[in-house]
Amino acid sequence: MQSNYCTSGKVVLNKMVGLLAKPYHFCRLYFLCFTAAVFICIYTFSNKANADSVADYEISAVYIYRFSQFVTWPQDNRTLTYCTLGTDNIALTLSRLLKAKNNKIVTLTSISQLEQCQIAYISRQKELGLTHIPIKEGVLTIGTGNSFLAKGGMIELRSVKNKVRPVIAISSAKKAELTISSKLLKIAILPSLNSQQQGGENHAQ
Repeated sequence: MQSNYCTSGKVVLNKMVGLLAKPYHFCRLYFLCFTAAVFICIYTFSNKANADSVADYEISAVYIYRFSQFVTWPQDNRTLTYCTLGTDNIALTLSRLLKAKNNKIVTLTSISQLEQCQIAYISRQKELGLTHIPIKEGVLTIGTGNSFLAKGGMIELRSVKNKVRPVIAISSAKKAELTISSKLLKIAILPSLNSQQQGGENHAQ
């Protein structure tokens, strides 16, 4: 796509140069056409970067929605309630997805309201203002910040080599009496307690 736009710019440039009837027009038209071709290439690269960003938060939202299929709650007979704390692209996309699926979603105003949720997404901005993430029975907490797991969060959605990967703190999930399926653990990154604090990571075998 990018090469096509750049090639098109060069073709236009060559044609216009070929139509030059008077030598003094050459420099002016060459400069204008070259500038247009450069802008086309830059615009294409910019669009590609925006598309990658959109894909990241859309994939993250789908991950959060699908986690319900790979986690067992202490009481399975109740309808799962999704919650969001903070407003970002992931929260907005998740909200639209859940409403389209007729799932219940609650917008929290404080971390103290976690007990009404079964799946809670906490935006990075909100997480930065917290010293710790409370661990409540039957509440799965999800975020994207680098310090999310160290503060007590359970699943961090991390970008690894242009792919979104879940990083799971199993010990925190167990404290909340949540059981995570081995199918999810196989594709997840499983940090040790030390690596959580130091920013390192161990991959699941």
